[in-house]
Amino acid sequence: MKLYAQHGFSDGGKILKGVAEGYIDGVIYSPRDIAFARLCDELASVRKTRRDADRFFDPQYYAGYNVSDPEARLGRLETCDEYQSFFRSRTRRQLEGSRDLLRKDIEDCLTFQRPLSLSGVISPNILISRSFDSIDAVVSKNFIREAGRVHTRLRCAKPLYVTLAVSREALMDRAELFSFLEDITILDPPPRGFYVLVAARSGDARTDIFNADVIAGWMLMNRSLSVNGFEVVNGYSDVLTPFLGIAGATAGATGWWSNLRVFSLSRFLPAGGGRLPIPRYLSTRLLNRISYVELSQLVGLRETGDFLPEIRNGLATDALYPAKTGYEPDRADEVLQSWEAIRCLCSDLSGADPNESLTQVTLLRGSVCWQ
Repeated sequence: MKLYAQHGFSDGGKILKGVAEGYIDGVIYSPRDIAFARLCDELASVRKTRRDADRFFDPQYYAGYNVSDPEARLGRLETCDEYQSFFRSRTRRQLEGSRDLLRKDIEDCLTFQRPLSLSGVISPNILISRSFDSIDAVVSKNFIREAGRVHTRLRCAKPLYVTLAVSREALMDRAELFSFLEDITILDPPPRGFYVLVAARSGDARTDIFNADVIAGWMLMNRSLSVNGFEVVNGYSDVLTPFLGIAGATAGATGWWSNLRVFSLSRFLPAGGGRLPIPRYLSTRLLNRISYVELSQLVGLRETGDFLPEIRNGLATDALYPAKTGYEPDRADEVLQSWEAIRCLCSDLSGADPNESLTQVTLLRGSVCWQ
């Protein structure tokens, strides 16, 4: 299974370093956070650093439909002339009432991506915000059905990945989810795969996603799409990436800020000021991040003879959290540690038989990640 960087504000060379070190297999770019000229340079640099690294572009079309705040923070999406060729605000009435308009938006989006140095093109879509039994779901299905036809008509050589963006509330209704999946797994012509996003109510609402029913629904989507022959790239999947891989996912993605680890429309809404978060360490044994202060305390207790399990991963990026600094890393190195930890989990839990892999979740203890 592959792991991608979820691009966002303040890259600072993290992606190129992650690709060069082999912690990630590619990147999904956010046009909101990068100018077009810079995007072209970055794509060339990633390809030069590692020729087989995957490069994708999330058109973020959902932000023009689902985000209605007049003070929305759309960044480069509304200030960059090149992005204006495909990004525009649409109303429900427009998209519900005109297939021609919908096809035009898909065509403009794919036409923009076609000449770029991308591994595949991602078609636009809206977010299904509440239920699969809704007008939004009908519009979303229309985007999914028309994308393959537009892609074929354009004779685009790059493989097509169709955006499927759903809210955690929609995933909670299992019957409607089954019905929706039945509708979208029979497509003519079919895309290469899907770019799947699951939205929380806010970027800080981790419990929205770390819910048994939501995780089960997300895994079900991956399983259903993969057994029907589609590749599935999951955006903002973070530590759930290995579990989605067990269900059949092709790739997952995560980034360096909390809003690049959990997908939410709140990243497009006005925000107040605040301090930078405390650097954290992702422990594969805990399947969670702890602050470097907590890491220092736990390591200290273990070294004094207290009966505590080793919560460090025993991987190369542990060296980025040195004892001489109280285990505080350089801020730019935090995401490298996260990427390597998640990649390790993906490697340990991957297997041809999903039932065996699920068993490994509770039984695996022999690898460096689980000692």
